[in-house]
Amino acid sequence: MASISVQHVSKRFLLRKDRADSVGQLLIRMVPRRNRRPAKESFWALRDISLDMPEGVSYGIIGSNGSGKSTLLKILTRTMAPTEGIIHVEGRVSALIELGAGFHPDFTGRENVYLNASILGIPRRDIEKKMEDIIEFAEIRPFIDTPVKYYSSGMNARLGFAVATSVEPEILIVDEVLAVGDEAFQQRCMDRIFRMKRQGTSILLVSHDLGSIERLMDRALWINKGVMQIEGAPRDVVHAYRESLLGSGSSRESGEEAPAETGILELARASIRPGNGRGETLTSGDEALVEVEIQNHSGATMPGNLTVRIRRPDGLEIATLSTFQDNRELRLQPGMNRIGLMLQQVPLMTGQYELDVAFHVPEGRLVKEWSGADHFQVQAFERQGGLLVLPHQWQVKS
Repeated sequence: MASISVQHVSKRFLLRKDRADSVGQLLIRMVPRRNRRPAKESFWALRDISLDMPEGVSYGIIGSNGSGKSTLLKILTRTMAPTEGIIHVEGRVSALIELGAGFHPDFTGRENVYLNASILGIPRRDIEKKMEDIIEFAEIRPFIDTPVKYYSSGMNARLGFAVATSVEPEILIVDEVLAVGDEAFQQRCMDRIFRMKRQGTSILLVSHDLGSIERLMDRALWINKGVMQIEGAPRDVVHAYRESLLGSGSSRESGEEAPAETGILELARASIRPGNGRGETLTSGDEALVEVEIQNHSGATMPGNLTVRIRRPDGLEIATLSTFQDNRELRLQPGMNRIGLMLQQVPLMTGQYELDVAFHVPEGRLVKEWSGADHFQVQAFERQGGLLVLPHQWQVKS
């Protein structure tokens, strides 16, 4: 049975503030003196963290840089001991915490694959059967017999991920190391993680990709400066984290004032309805009208870009449309502003969907986002699988 239990875990580091620069300074500081400041100061990277991750559950951890996410993962992988609290990890664990962690720089890529497999307790004959798949996934065939000290960070990440996910772990722990890869490789990694999730692997993922956390994870945790902020459904956790970034939370933490625009835009209404104006349920394949009403309380014209996103309730993004992408200039006048968007066709399958709305200033900075601004139903008459009902026509030639 694969599971993770973290009970009231804290981690303290001792930071040296007065390192001696010479032997003379060292000898002077060895002499006891009154009112001398301590040579070390305590820094708590984690404070009272608790979580339970049952078998088969996927867990996402989010937070800004330096919040303690990686420290928690290092404790879970036993590379670091907690100062306080208890952890219990049951099951075969495969972890990808740092680029090239566990790789010997003078060994070739192939030799490091065998080395990592032996550390994980995988017999050599088993890893030999998976070697071709590992090389193919990592896309380093021309360099597999080259010492890894000559690898780029991206090559290290690809090989490390390929090895970590090939040993069929019961628990997969992945830190934010995939950002070095290109977009295509990141998508392949997420596809593999999703496949492992469907096969019952427990996954603990630290990522700044909030969409992946919403879409792939069953539970989520937001850590800020080592302290738990909220734990629960991914959508709720991500929404709270985004609100903190948009509002005064992130600004106050850094000692800066919140952006002036944040509190002066109010979403009065957002809706998506059939284009013919009949009813509220959309029929797949028909046109639809998106209407957004934003109140500008600033008293001045505000230029920027509006983004409309359609997604499933589990966070899967289906379509994103923006005035910026379509080269349409948008200027919010003082008072109420009404923006319309006509969709010529909505080719979605039957189901529930959500509408997100966001406003950016011309430089690209996000001013305000309204997640779940509207909920709508789509009815499709075709009985097919997947997300979309694609217009099609069969042709049979003898």
